[in-house]
Amino acid sequence: MNIEWEENCEWIWTPDWNAEDENKIGGFVYFRKSFYIDTFNKAVVKISADSRYKLFINGKSVAIGPCKGDRFTWYYETIDISEYLKEGKNVIAVKVLRYSNGFGDNGNASVCRSPLPGLLFNCIVEDADGNAIQRICTDNSWKCMKDKSTSIAQGLYTVFLGIMEEVQAVNIPFGWELLDYDDKKWENAICHDIDTSTGRLSPWQLAERTIPLMKEEEKKFKCVERTFDSIVCKEAWNSLIKEEIPIIIPPNSKVVVELDAGELTTGFIYLSLAQGMGATIRLLCAECYEGKPYSEPWLRDKGKRTDSESGSLYGDFDIYHVSGRGCESKGELEIYEPFWFRTFRYVRVEIETDENQLKLYSVAYRETGYPLEISGEFESSDSILNKLWPVSIRTLLRCMHETYEDCPYYEQFQYAMDTRSQILFTYNISGDDRLARKTFYEFHSSLLPEGLTQSRYPSDLAQVIPGFSLYWIYMIHDHMMYYGDVQLVRRYMSSIDAILEYFHRMLDERGLVGSLPKKYWSFVDWTEEWRENSGVPTASKYGPITVYSLMYGATLHKAADLADFIGRKGIALEYRERADKISSSVIRHCKSKVKANFFTDGPGVEEFSQQTQIWAVLSKTIEGAEAKQLMEATLKDKALAECSFAMTFYLFRALSETGLYNQTYSLWKPWEKMIEEDMTTWMEDTVSKRSDCHGWGAIPLYEFGSEILGVKPKVPGYAEIIVSPTPGLLKWAKGKVVTPNGSIYVEWKQDGEELTINVDGPNEIPVTLILPDQSVRKYKSASKIQYTISHIEK
Repeated sequence: MNIEWEENCEWIWTPDWNAEDENKIGGFVYFRKSFYIDTFNKAVVKISADSRYKLFINGKSVAIGPCKGDRFTWYYETIDISEYLKEGKNVIAVKVLRYSNGFGDNGNASVCRSPLPGLLFNCIVEDADGNAIQRICTDNSWKCMKDKSTSIAQGLYTVFLGIMEEVQAVNIPFGWELLDYDDKKWENAICHDIDTSTGRLSPWQLAERTIPLMKEEEKKFKCVERTFDSIVCKEAWNSLIKEEIPIIIPPNSKVVVELDAGELTTGFIYLSLAQGMGATIRLLCAECYEGKPYSEPWLRDKGKRTDSESGSLYGDFDIYHVSGRGCESKGELEIYEPFWFRTFRYVRVEIETDENQLKLYSVAYRETGYPLEISGEFESSDSILNKLWPVSIRTLLRCMHETYEDCPYYEQFQYAMDTRSQILFTYNISGDDRLARKTFYEFHSSLLPEGLTQSRYPSDLAQVIPGFSLYWIYMIHDHMMYYGDVQLVRRYMSSIDAILEYFHRMLDERGLVGSLPKKYWSFVDWTEEWRENSGVPTASKYGPITVYSLMYGATLHKAADLADFIGRKGIALEYRERADKISSSVIRHCKSKVKANFFTDGPGVEEFSQQTQIWAVLSKTIEGAEAKQLMEATLKDKALAECSFAMTFYLFRALSETGLYNQTYSLWKPWEKMIEEDMTTWMEDTVSKRSDCHGWGAIPLYEFGSEILGVKPKVPGYAEIIVSPTPGLLKWAKGKVVTPNGSIYVEWKQDGEELTINVDGPNEIPVTLILPDQSVRKYKSASKIQYTISHIEK
């Protein structure tokens, strides 16, 4: 059923909202609408809100939204609610969180908001013949009430999120979402009078959600890690979380327990309880046990993440003051669930009762995230590599919600550098490009008048890292190679040209990308040598940094491929000529005078890093035997600033380009160490050790499929496939890589000097098999290929 917004659908809000409310971080408003249905066959709603909503139909939770967007792409959800309705009386209930507009740096910075708060709802009820028999739209007949129970705090650790709550539960309208709740004392909503004549735009430019709703899956905590009192024993807590056997906390008591989810996850934590009026519950979600932070939240002292004997949990508290209205005999338990999902492996629960006992029935959570269907596989003769695969999948999933995220615990921002890698990981294991397409549009929408995209978007706090605009162009090139969508490339070519033109304007008299404005953050990588300079090469203190010229040159080559793909040959030629000039300028001004063959981090600045050498190769500034020699020297020279987890992806690309990919097998030790430290997801970096879950660390999802198994697109759209395995010292490997044309299964085995390769994939897709000795075999079909080669070089 394709329903349109009704003309009489209005954005509504509560009449007692005022300027004082907009000077807070945010607040909640409850909305209700009762209606009757005699008979029906189907009912579909469209709903949106500023800033977020939770929708209930007859007391049942139905949806959470709207999907993250920005002021010029304000998403709404289309939801079939037929299964929740019944003949007779029904009630729609919506809880809306409004983040204040323009209130400093507060609120969830990845959730945009307009100058006005609001809720928009439209429902059409149909009969069996598809005729509309009833319409329910937001108007001034809806009942509303401003929440007086919950205050939102920014948090010390979750400083970018603005999600921490303190709830005075006695002020909650208990049962407000249920059918028989009496809302007669609630106010009628008011309708915003929005003039859209003569081309004036509404505060909300509506667009239908382009990705699926987030999954929600019931989960239980795995075990109790530790308790801090003798009132409730550890066994009783375990019985509560595993079997939901209630526990009683006596009056005037305090109990503390720390629960282990078994792995780092994202979910909606909830507690159900009865009695306990006046009790206070405090919830602290943490990624791990750790030593006292060196600075909060940035620099951390982390070792073995499960060490509860010498470590502690650090984080922000949600605080819930119990109303005591929960009554088991009436089947009405008091339930507390924070509005926004939390990220945690461990949860500390502190309960302090007043003069009444409290009965706790459950502490559990619903795991949430993007509903990615995974079909990629990998297994090898190396047990350590095998352990990296599931941790990488978990890391990626925890950093996928309504956008890709750098980290789910601290920021939940979609950064371009992080996201470019995460999208490739997604392609290889799933083939789902819906979230990727949304990402492309968002960074395109963030384009600033100067020609750079914002480095993280959607965001209510604008930030620019110039190099991150180049990673966005890489994203478009990746999509071209995997999916071959001409219209998508054409859609974004103007923004690509704007970015490249910005860097072209920044060229100095030497033909290098000059020093960029200080208002921007010229971040390159988190590496120990650049710690004091926040990830910017220290050579920047003396002038421009070489790596930005090289990244610009490398991106020009990718943009030339894109221009060729859509038939703009003249632009492609121009881009390649500009890239060649950049390379010539770097060779002329940035070759070291004291370190043979190396490129300096800045012109005339004898400082060196792996990052600069990597991009010298990726930009084709140095090629062939010279490039191979440079990468060999780069790996050997321990005086260079080294790559973080994020930039290791590009180190591996440079090694692959120069025929040195077998050297990567010794570079997985940082990931092995994280396994030894009992991590269940990959950390952000070793410099700050802040985040224990950062999407860019999941690079095994690309490396194992695209390099060890060797599956890559040869031409745009994966219309032809390359299979070029790099066995190294492995005895065997097997797995499946997902492509838009179907999955490719590869299995190879080394036996002495003999290598046997089996490939099976789509029957109609040609395959080029590139063997370790660089011999090439071509097949018209990917189906059931087997080939054996002798005298392979280790």
